[in-house]
Amino acid sequence: MESNAKCRATKRIEPLNIKEFEDLERVVDALASKTRLAILTILLNYGEACTCDLTSALNVAQPTVTIHLQKLYDAGLVEKRESWRYTYYFISKKYAPLIKTILKLKA
Repeated sequence: MESNAKCRATKRIEPLNIKEFEDLERVVDALASKTRLAILTILLNYGEACTCDLTSALNVAQPTVTIHLQKLYDAGLVEKRESWRYTYYFISKKYAPLIKTILKLKA
């Protein structure tokens, strides 16, 4: 299409500020991993879990689990509580309905 051609669109679309989508992009990016989806499934089914629980359940190395948990935490999908030497992760109430809906797509 020529750069000087006039658009004949009939809709008046309001401009969007792309920066407003940064948080959503972070959430979608965090969900785009089978390992992170598996972690969320475990957290949904068991309420909370520590890294060592997830490591044995997923049969992956502890540093790998930690990296995935950090990505989920940074996106706000999971929260954590510390108890002595352990950190327990659980699904954020804000995103619980979204996570449940997405995980239903697995079936």
